[in-house]
Formats: sequence, C-alpha cells, structure tokens
Amino acid sequence: METDYEPIIGAVDRTLSDELRDEWDALAERVGTVFSSRRSYALNAPRPAGSELVFVHVRRGTRLVALAPMFVTRLGPLKVAKILGAGQGVPTELLSEDDASSRVLWDAVDRCGLIFYADSMIGDRNAVEALGAHQRWRSESIVRERVPVIDVPEGSTARDVRGHSSLKRLGKYRRQAERAGSPLTMETIRDAKHFERRWADISRLAAASTLHSDRTDYLAEESPADPSASAKDFLAREAAAGRLTLSGVSVEGRWRAHQICVRTGARLEAWLTHYDPEVAKYQPGHQMMEWFVQSHDELDVTVLDLGVGVNDIKKSWSTSGYDVLAVVGVPTRMVGSRILVGLVRRWELSPGFAHARRVGYAALSRLRPSTG
Repeated sequence: METDYEPIIGAVDRTLSDELRDEWDALAERVGTVFSSRRSYALNAPRPAGSELVFVHVRRGTRLVALAPMFVTRLGPLKVAKILGAGQGVPTELLSEDDASSRVLWDAVDRCGLIFYADSMIGDRNAVEALGAHQRWRSESIVRERVPVIDVPEGSTARDVRGHSSLKRLGKYRRQAERAGSPLTMETIRDAKHFERRWADISRLAAASTLHSDRTDYLAEESPADPSASAKDFLAREAAAGRLTLSGVSVEGRWRAHQICVRTGARLEAWLTHYDPEVAKYQPGHQMMEWFVQSHDELDVTVLDLGVGVNDIKKSWSTSGYDVLAVVGVPTRMVGSRILVGLVRRWELSPGFAHARRVGYAALSRLRPSTG
C-alpha cells in the first residue's frame, strides 16, 4: 500500500553518480540489515572479469526508495544479473522501503531483459517476497545455507550461552598460556588509525592461514578476477564510520588470531576468522567468541550474526539462526521461462557447472587489463 500520492518511477543506470552514491548510503542506513547491502562493501567486492555494472533504482518523487546494485554476466545469449557482492559467502539483500517500491524495482529489471540470481539472499525481505508474488516474473527460492546467530539480550553473559565446563576449559587454556610465558592478549580494533597500524599483521595472518587450503583469502591485496576489489578499503571505511569491531589475539607479542566483525544497527556480523595453527591448542576461535559475548553490552549489540555456513565453533555457541536462499527469477515474457529457471539454478549451484564458471572467469581475467 502506497504511503503518498507521489509517482513511483524505476530507472536504470550503467554508472554510479555522486548523487546516487550518497542516496545509496542514506537508503542503507534507513532499511539495510546487513553490511553487504552498503556501498562500502558492494563496490569493493570482487566480481567476474568481463561483467557489467547495472544500478536499478526506484524513486517516489525525488526520494530513493529501492536500489538493486548488480553485475551482469552472460550465460550463452542470456544476461544474468547478480547483487554486487554475490558469491562471497555473505548474506545479501536488495534495499527497498516497501512493497510498492519492490514491485517497481522488478518492473525495471524486467525492462532490462535481465534474469536475476542470488546465492545467499535473506528471504524475509520486501524485494524477495515481491519477486515471488510478481505476475511478470517466474521465480524459485531454495534454502542454500544456514546462518547461525547468538542472541545476547542486554545483561546476558557467556554463562547464558555456554555451559560451565566449557567456559572453565577456556579459562584453563588461558592460564596454561600464561604459565608457559606466552599469555593470550586480546586487542580490539574499532577505529581507522588502529586498523591501519595493524593491517600488515591482519593481511599476513589471512594469507598464511588460507595457504595450502581450499579457503579463499578475501583480504588479498588484489583479486585475480577483479584487481579493483579491495577488502582493505571496505574495512577502512567501516572503521572510519565506527562500525568495525575486530578482535585480535596476540601471543608473545605476535598477532596469531583475529575475528573481523562489522556492525549494522544492533547486530554484529562476523565476516572472517583466521588463526595460526600453532596456537590452536588454546582454542582461539572459542576464546574470541567468548570475548564477543562478554563484551556485547559495551559494544551495544544484542545479536552476534556468525555468517553463512555452520562449523563446530558456531554450532556450540549459536542460540538461533536463519536461512539464506538461492533465488532465481526469469521474466515470464522470455520464451521458455519455466525451463530457464531450472537451467540457471543448475548452472549456478551444480559443482560441475561451478568448475566451468571458475575456468571461464579465470580465462576472462587474463584478458581484462588491470586497473590497479
């Protein structure tokens, strides 16, 4: 239901104007619930070489009320649009103030002749629900992964989340480290200057802990597919805005573990965790989790969102969670739209097709000139 009588108009831009940059920030501040919907993250996230940028936006009068910042890739003759930041293992959302602006947003995407795909989209958002109900779109949403969450109401402590024996064991490990002459020292980074001083340690640990593994080093200075992507720039901007909370563990003065979190409202979203295997015996992941729970009142947050994917540490600390969806949308006016929904889903989710995509993106990246 519309709240006023101003016209709602959808438009498409291929470039991002200074005006739209500022409006994007303001819209994310009003309705965004995850850091991936902010400009600081989206514009610094890697995207496949050869992809094109598209910014679909909706205005009620002169006010920006919905935005879909996307990159477009080819699947044969088809153009598939994805949210900027897709494929990076973080929950995503499209920014929209209400149902009416969401409908107009999908009208505008339809006019572009685009197919839509998202790999980890939060389901209970205006834009997702509007896509499912839109008469000119055929869509499918399936649960892709689970996001564990720690609910920490004001005044709660680690004892409200974990059992006495588990917390006692963590304390024992800290005492063992101290007796060995290498006490665990916790350090919290929340401002831009502090972040800059520690960046060399942060990036070094990320590179070392992902080397010889199947994990991606998202903090690498240059993305193979997109040299302009910069995790450092994203985190520096979040630090400058007062939204970064990065906890680090030093042992004998050396940076040995860290967990990177970004705040959105009363939620603290965990993004990346790295640690040196040499300190695994002290359970640094659990140590940092306990610190976050104990510090949540000081941080002024009531939810610790542990990010996409479930592991033993997350399972042992989480109190609830939510699902993220793989979402496919095809305009019904496209010939074979029902078949195309299944084709795109299989192309994006099938391990075999995923390998083909990686090979193709790698080949394109070699042809794309570096932008530094």
